[in-house]
Amino acid sequence: MSFGAALKQARESQGLTTQDVALRTKIRGDYLRALEEGNTSLLPERTFARSYLQRYARELSLDPAPLLAEFDRSVPASAEMTQSLRGPAARPAGRAARGLSPALLAGVATGVIILGAGGYYALSALRAPAAPAATTAAGAATPPGPAAAPVTTVRLSVSSVPNGARVYLDNRDLGVTPVQSFPVDARRDAQLRVEAPGRTSLKQTVDLSRSRNLRAQLQPSGQASVLVDLSTPVPAPAGPASGTSTPAAPAPAPAGKATTPAAPGKPAQAVNVMFSGASWTRVTDAAGRVLYQGTPPAGTVKGFPKGVTIRTGNAGAVKVGVNGAAPAPLGQAGQVVTRSF
Repeated sequence: MSFGAALKQARESQGLTTQDVALRTKIRGDYLRALEEGNTSLLPERTFARSYLQRYARELSLDPAPLLAEFDRSVPASAEMTQSLRGPAARPAGRAARGLSPALLAGVATGVIILGAGGYYALSALRAPAAPAATTAAGAATPPGPAAAPVTTVRLSVSSVPNGARVYLDNRDLGVTPVQSFPVDARRDAQLRVEAPGRTSLKQTVDLSRSRNLRAQLQPSGQASVLVDLSTPVPAPAGPASGTSTPAAPAPAPAGKATTPAAPGKPAQAVNVMFSGASWTRVTDAAGRVLYQGTPPAGTVKGFPKGVTIRTGNAGAVKVGVNGAAPAPLGQAGQVVTRSF
């Protein structure tokens, strides 16, 4: 059995995905898949590839020695690397030294030049004056700025509609959605790409100076896909623009009494759906007919007759009240929920 087949068999027997192993070993998912497939052309240089293979095997509780031996047979070291590891070739026996060889003289001369250059630059650094402190407009010196903060790690979660989309961050393969709490280096300008067959790819710059929970709503080809930030609440819409008017919201009904009656000629709506944030939602009746489908703006309230089924992609932003009862969220933020009322 090849080293790649052994790795894949051990991973699948433990019920792990390549994304699970990538989180544990901090090895890129595409490198893990290349090791399993034996596709050495997709791996980095040989030294790093052997190190990744050894770490992968130990994570799966495999003996790395036979796998490394199989890898060495598949990817032998170059002749130059082998010679450098063995040291210089021995001089043939019986040949006496007859003075310094030209190669040795060239090596000594090169060493002298390198040492001289190093000494010159070191001396120049000692003699160079210290950089003047920055001054304000008044001429007073300002203290030096604080030392650069160390790189921190934040967590990135990405879900998608539909599920199972491939996620890339700065061209690094993070796996398929849902991606949960993937550790990444904090930075402000990261390039996020989410792709799914038959859907418009989403490409957007995201701020990863803090942990984020994002949802990619991938639309059919020809329509623009949308990225929704689920890590912070969506603000309520601003008031109406000057010159326009909107009807005031009805006052809440007193306790123990029925809700506001429906307009004349229209039946009372038994199921009221309130949207506190952006969430794709579909409402169907008992016969399966679609009564509503879309992503309404925050603050929208919709009414439906009893016997409907509601499916939403961000349950924390959708509240439902039945027969005048206080509305309650369908679930957690970012959770996909289907419920009937």
